[in-house]
This record gives sequence, C-alpha cells and structure tokens, in this order.
Amino acid sequence: MALSTLIINADDFGMSSTVNRAIVSSMEAGLVTSTSIMANMPGFEDAIELVRQHPSVRGRVGIHLNLTEGHPLSLPILDSPLFCDAAGAFTYHRERPLFRLGHKDREAVYEELKTQLEKVLSTGIRPIHLDSHHHIHTEWAVAPLMRRLARTYGIPRIRLTRNMGRQPTYPKRIYKTIFNHWRLGHDANLGTTDYFGDIGDMLYFSRRQWPAGKTIEIMVHPLFDDEGGLVDLNRKDLQRQLEPILRQPVNLSPKPTDQL
Repeated sequence: MALSTLIINADDFGMSSTVNRAIVSSMEAGLVTSTSIMANMPGFEDAIELVRQHPSVRGRVGIHLNLTEGHPLSLPILDSPLFCDAAGAFTYHRERPLFRLGHKDREAVYEELKTQLEKVLSTGIRPIHLDSHHHIHTEWAVAPLMRRLARTYGIPRIRLTRNMGRQPTYPKRIYKTIFNHWRLGHDANLGTTDYFGDIGDMLYFSRRQWPAGKTIEIMVHPLFDDEGGLVDLNRKDLQRQLEPILRQPVNLSPKPTDQL
C-alpha cells in the first residue's frame, strides 16, 4: 500500500501561553507535525519565544490569519463595520456567507492580512502554510486575497475547505468542490493537500478505505485538561483519538529543521 503523507496541524498557536504550551507539548510528543501562529492574539510573543527554545517546533510554523477574534493590527479595517465594532475589536463571525466585498473593505482586509503576516516575518519565521481562524479564508470574497498574499510572499500552501467526514448538504458540497478546485487558483502554484478535516472527519472518512498515497491534513486544537493531560477541543484525550490514524501507513510531514 502506498504511504499517505499526513499533516497534523495545531491551530491557535499564539492564542494564550496555556494554549502555546499545550501545542508545543503535543509536538514534542510526536502527536502534531505543524502549527499555525496568530499574530494579533495575546500569546504571540510567548509563542515566538517557544519556537526559539524548542527545536521540535522550528521550520514547522504556518500562519493562522485572523479576522474574527481579538483586535486588528492595521488601521483601515477599523473603519469597516462589517469586521470591527466601535471599540476596535473584530466582530465578524460568519453568520452568513461573504460573497462580495466593496473596494474599501477588500483593500482593508488585505492590509490587515498583510500586516499580520509581516509581523510574523519580522520575527524570522517563514510560514510554511496559510490557514485562518474560524476558516475565514474559505469565504468566497476573502479567498482571492489569501491567494494574492500567498503568491506575493511565497507561502507554498493554503488550507483546503473541509472535504472529509459526513457529507454536508448538496449546496455546501458544490461550494466546497468549486472552492478547492478553482477558487484557490491552480495558477497560483499552491501545493494544497488532497483532503482536510478534523480527527472525527478522518476516522469517518477512512472507515471504508484508507486514502493511500494521498496528502491529508488533520486539524487539532491541543489543550490541557484539569490533570495536565493533552486533549483536543472536544476535551477527549488527544493521543487516544489519534492512535487509530497513526497506526496506518503514513509519512508524517513536515519534519523539524534548523530554520525558524
């Protein structure tokens, strides 16, 4: 059977010092192969210091772009009531699809995404992939801005929209197919994966037949339980949930490097 390439990515690096330590612990335990850093959240500086201290994290950091939580890093988006409130905090929560942005909002969003990325770059980290908090990059109007950012700054991969697990409604299936095969843009030469989802999606998807020879990304959100054990967002033991997947013929990617 051909080996599958498996990426297990921890989202929300930089959310808080507690989340940061759970992510680093999961990487050192061999449960997670990469993480995505948030430039605008309170734990960002702590996350950068942990990257410098822990070789297991180096060369395995992407960027988790954020338009839905915390405060922006740039000024223009503060004038957009679609994304920010009067106190200057992000308020967009994807209650309805975002198919179109006016010119002013579009440029403000791109400026914010660019500012977040450049803050990460200023620390010496070269993000290995691009994804987003609450999957904001999968909104129709935001996806081209993410693609533009990836092309401009040489980021090699953008996360797909979820395409494993139980089948969504027919309109959502159509949207996901179009997004993954067209909206990300093959002209951008972005090395996307074949499949993306969480642990439950992967277990459901692989019940019929293991996707041999494919590249698969699994999203996790490591946390500590009350006893200090590593759990996922569902509060269940992270290692126990991943064991059925890690027993399969997989090549874990990426590997640590000496580069930030």
